[in-house]
Amino acid sequence: MQPVDSVDQLIAEWAQERPDLDASPLAVVARLVRLSTLAIRQADAWLGPLGLSWESFSLLVTLRRAGEPFQRRPSELLAESLLSSGAMTNRIDRVEDAGLVERLRDPNDRRGVIVQLTPRGRELADRAIEQHLLHWKELLSGLSGPQHKALTGLLAQLLADMELAADLRQGAGPL
Repeated sequence: MQPVDSVDQLIAEWAQERPDLDASPLAVVARLVRLSTLAIRQADAWLGPLGLSWESFSLLVTLRRAGEPFQRRPSELLAESLLSSGAMTNRIDRVEDAGLVERLRDPNDRRGVIVQLTPRGRELADRAIEQHLLHWKELLSGLSGPQHKALTGLLAQLLADMELAADLRQGAGPL
């Protein structure tokens, strides 16, 4: 028997109120939205003691996984992080004020900047990603190996399809 969650209730309510509608897409989409919200809340809870929020963490680890010299332009940070476009400058300002990154002049663009991890930022990014992955491993431990692999494949396919559709709508697709 499949577990019952909060999305089952909202689908049942739509079936009651609007039986003419097929609410079955909500079985996937609403769960993804709820999972995303809960994932960010969970991450904020374990990142808080490190002095980080989800947004600052995502920015730091994006720079960290870039490799030496641990730097990116703000537009690259936006494209490569798990953050939305809103207030990227403010996010950079906050981690810069904390001494975790510094802004450097872009040698190829007089108006541009490059954001670089400081040694303190690198150390914190390393500690934070270790904790983050341990917490997620624990939270996902209810899935068997095959379930994890199947879910990963399904989500990868859905994300690839959605990213392709978004690129095509924006005119950045292969056509």
